[in-house]
Amino acid sequence: MMKSSMMTLAVAVAVSISLTGVSGYLILQPSNSEMQQAPVQMAASSPSGGAQKTVEYTLVAENTTLEISPGVRVEAWTYNGTIPGPVLRATEGDRVILHFINKTPMSHTVHLHGDHEEKADGVFQVVKAGETYTYDFIAGPPGALMYHCHVMPVTQHIRMGLYGALIVDPKGGLSPAREYVLVAGEYDTKDQITNNPEYVFFNGYADQYWDHPLEVKTNETVRLYYVNMGAGPAFGFHIHGTIFDAYQSGIWANSPVKVQTWEVAAGNGAIFEAKWPWEGRYLFHIHGLPEEKGTMGYFNVTNAPANAVDGVDVAKTKSISMIEWQENLTKELQKQDPLGMPSVKALSPASQEPDHGSMNKMMSTSEAAKPNTSPTQTNAVIMPKGAAANNRETFLPSTITVNAGTTVTWQNEDNSFHIVASKTEGSFSSDLISPKKTFEHTFAEQGSYEYYCSLHPWMTGTVTVK
Repeated sequence: MMKSSMMTLAVAVAVSISLTGVSGYLILQPSNSEMQQAPVQMAASSPSGGAQKTVEYTLVAENTTLEISPGVRVEAWTYNGTIPGPVLRATEGDRVILHFINKTPMSHTVHLHGDHEEKADGVFQVVKAGETYTYDFIAGPPGALMYHCHVMPVTQHIRMGLYGALIVDPKGGLSPAREYVLVAGEYDTKDQITNNPEYVFFNGYADQYWDHPLEVKTNETVRLYYVNMGAGPAFGFHIHGTIFDAYQSGIWANSPVKVQTWEVAAGNGAIFEAKWPWEGRYLFHIHGLPEEKGTMGYFNVTNAPANAVDGVDVAKTKSISMIEWQENLTKELQKQDPLGMPSVKALSPASQEPDHGSMNKMMSTSEAAKPNTSPTQTNAVIMPKGAAANNRETFLPSTITVNAGTTVTWQNEDNSFHIVASKTEGSFSSDLISPKKTFEHTFAEQGSYEYYCSLHPWMTGTVTVK
């Protein structure tokens, strides 16, 4: 965790989220009482000087169950209980303080797209179960950005739900528009790292904007902040009945391009602006295979009434944000329930057994089963291939015996990253161990040393030193 670069801040681990509207946009803030209860690890050198204002957010990683399609309830790893997590919004130059609280049995992070130093990047500062971390950065560049967990395997952590949109407005403001956000995501009930997921959807629920279309008025600009949190190829996003403007990569500094369809790759974004002079129902969707997997919706374009209030009923000289409406709709459809029983289970290929418990349960470090093996006389341990995606895999051998003064070497034979961490705080811990790399620790004193992979806590082991 690079403790030398951290300092202590007080914030609650058990946090309630208070909602504050700022200029019509949703801001998530912890209450004063929550800021006085538990330690948070924070970047030592925070951004200073020049920030025009400070916005503060709290993201809580929680395991739960959600509906992603009518009658399809699945296990989910979430920020604040929904897929995607809440929209984070700031203005270019704002200081953003983001508190992250990990209330799950696995390690997670918050990786933010945009300009910031490494301590706010959410990769090497892995936040273990029950721990907290504060990201502190200056918002920029202006555009449609994103955030997501960056613990490996990243595809699995994202598909399970740990992602969301980050919108940075330019200092000079924007032209009037009715604003929506579309976060493209995926889910598979059999294999979360497949290249052909069962569901592709916007904002965490299949085809939700078919039954709940996006309302627009004629001759009113609609602005879509679009980010692609899928893992597939760069399929095109298409809007019917108009040639629309696309801002490449979702960056306002890029000049708009007139398009009929615009391709957005995984991990990229775009800003789209469109308008219609005619009433009607105009489809939007991802062209290609995802079209039939949950991305079908439409704009319901109607004339504004004669007495329409500018900025409330129609966006003529004032923008209208529909993002809060979208977030409330997602919550209503997903029916978040941490105690709910999923109708399907999202399992990795190697762990598809009918008698498995829920994902939350089988990933609990307290319930992870250890192989019943006798201690082995060796100083070499491997992390086997596929261990990151299979909750039945662990260190091989899981229990070893060595003499005092012996150096033990852990070799990563998996195709994902791992961490070797003692269950006794401060005893020994590796950094991220990439594939084919090793970690060594010399055991000078006799005793029994239990350890685990803090990224994949079902992986446990013991070193007995004689």
